[in-house]
Amino acid sequence: MILSENKRLPRIGILIINYNQWELTRKCVESLLESDKVEVVIGLVDNNSAETKPDWVDGTAEVVFFRSAENNGFIAGNIKAYEIVRDKNVDYVFMLNNDTEVESDTLSLLVTNFTDHPDTGLVTPVITYAGDRNLIWHAGGTFIPRRMDVKQLYKTVSELPENAVEVDQISGCAMMMKAEMFETIGYQDTDPFMYHEDIEKCLRSVELGFRNYLVPGARIIHHVSISAGGVLSPLAVYFTHRNRYIYAERNLKSSDLFSFRLFYFANTLAKTIIYPLKKCGHLVFWMWLALIHGVLNKPHKKPEKLFLQDR
Repeated sequence: MILSENKRLPRIGILIINYNQWELTRKCVESLLESDKVEVVIGLVDNNSAETKPDWVDGTAEVVFFRSAENNGFIAGNIKAYEIVRDKNVDYVFMLNNDTEVESDTLSLLVTNFTDHPDTGLVTPVITYAGDRNLIWHAGGTFIPRRMDVKQLYKTVSELPENAVEVDQISGCAMMMKAEMFETIGYQDTDPFMYHEDIEKCLRSVELGFRNYLVPGARIIHHVSISAGGVLSPLAVYFTHRNRYIYAERNLKSSDLFSFRLFYFANTLAKTIIYPLKKCGHLVFWMWLALIHGVLNKPHKKPEKLFLQDR
């Protein structure tokens, strides 16, 4: 939709990865199509799902589709999604989990932040739980190097400030940047597959002299790690635990690494006791395998058994 000869609506390239979750992906896409004051082009990459591609994919004009011959993971999937939308004159790129739904004014509010704050590198909406929209899953946070983790700033929607606030870290679940920014920080090593790559993006943004922002009025809901089988699935436990170590070694200053290593090994020992108490004793094996692969710097390792349950 053209506003005038020289002015058009901001065009946003949405990057979405699907893996055996077509119904969730459909709901996500439908919510995006209701967005106000922006144009969207949706780069949808399917990571070799067992399920057949539904008719609505080809029937949605705003969707540019690519099916991968194998499951190459979240990082490679986002890179491919970017590559299939970058020639569509997109001004901004929005990395978005497929297990989310976006409110109609979310994208326009995020875009406005780039005008209000020209130093913006990355920007995020408030991400609430689908089951309780007052409870916050993620809304930016403070980076804790010794844990290679993020301290949440807000727990409920009622705690949120009125205006945009600067944050150290935002989640790759919903991360917007200018299109040219993806060329700088979006092309990452694809071996780690998924999890913790967003920490690296945020650190790179700051290193380049930009600031990362949370826009409290922008909202999405999140069904939380359904594509990975849940936060206590072997898949999620393995990749989160392994990649935390790998990305720490790659990105932390030497002064923080010693404290991180102490925390990491202590945390592993603690969970070796906690998981069986939670009747999740089978996760101990995957956690320790993740530690071994992390310490040995083997991000290319992707144990086949982790993916068999998804078929």
